[in-house]
Amino acid sequence: MEHAQVLIAGGGIGGLSAAVWCQRLGLSCLLVEKTDRLGGQLAQIRNEIVDFPPRVYPRGAELLEEMLLHPALGALSPRLEEAVLSIDPLSQIVTTTKAVYQADYLIIATGVSPNVIPVLEGCPRVLSTEFSTTVQAASVTGQDIAVIGGGDRALESASNLSQFARRVDLLVRSSTLRARSEWAERLAELPNLRVFWGTEIASFEPQKEKIALKLRPLHVGQPSEIVVDWILPRIGVHGNSGDFPSLATFGDGYLKTDEFQRTGYGWIYALGDVSNGASYASLSLAVGQAMKAVKHISLQIHHS
Repeated sequence: MEHAQVLIAGGGIGGLSAAVWCQRLGLSCLLVEKTDRLGGQLAQIRNEIVDFPPRVYPRGAELLEEMLLHPALGALSPRLEEAVLSIDPLSQIVTTTKAVYQADYLIIATGVSPNVIPVLEGCPRVLSTEFSTTVQAASVTGQDIAVIGGGDRALESASNLSQFARRVDLLVRSSTLRARSEWAERLAELPNLRVFWGTEIASFEPQKEKIALKLRPLHVGQPSEIVVDWILPRIGVHGNSGDFPSLATFGDGYLKTDEFQRTGYGWIYALGDVSNGASYASLSLAVGQAMKAVKHISLQIHHS
């Protein structure tokens, strides 16, 4: 069993920032990341990042590249392809896919994952959740696209795709949008957009190079089937908290924390998207929470 003063689970911007603060405050830390690279969702951001001062970054990759030049991260030696399997809140033992740790403190910065639509499992014409309508929209020029969702990202995707697609069908499960009003106003100006309110997908059927979507409409007069070239689900995200069943959650799997980022156990902290919820997902917030969590850990160690 290996001892870790501060064990950080997650190598996105929150976990990396926590490692920087550990180095600054004289704490030793180990960082484990379940994938084969650092950066988390930064690698998937393909549009400009304008809300992380002092610079405007063209993509997440540029922000990550600059961040990894930090001296503290250069000396970090992260443990990649190592995921947390379980934690024992009482013994403070953390088990991963590669090791067992006795941790004085645990920082969970595991981020979020896109929600999926079970009925579309196995459908060959579903665009990846990493598909960027900012960069890749031209790849569907002249085709028919179904965008599923009613939030900001769904409406932004529909707007971007409409500039290239022959037709965009927006499928909204409820009778109202969750997106900001300015997105709704923008969509109203798109001539090749159709909105299907109160609509869910019942099943799909491949038709040569296209897909027939069998719909379950809640309103009379709406079609029960549409045929499209591609489907782009944009139905939100959920917190990556499934490996921590003993910790309290809210909403769609987000970990509850106090003002110092502590969960219900004093030695376990959570920060970033896994604890903030979709409405407050922010790179800047994750970085600030990393400072608060590590500073609080440092104060606890000093006082003890």
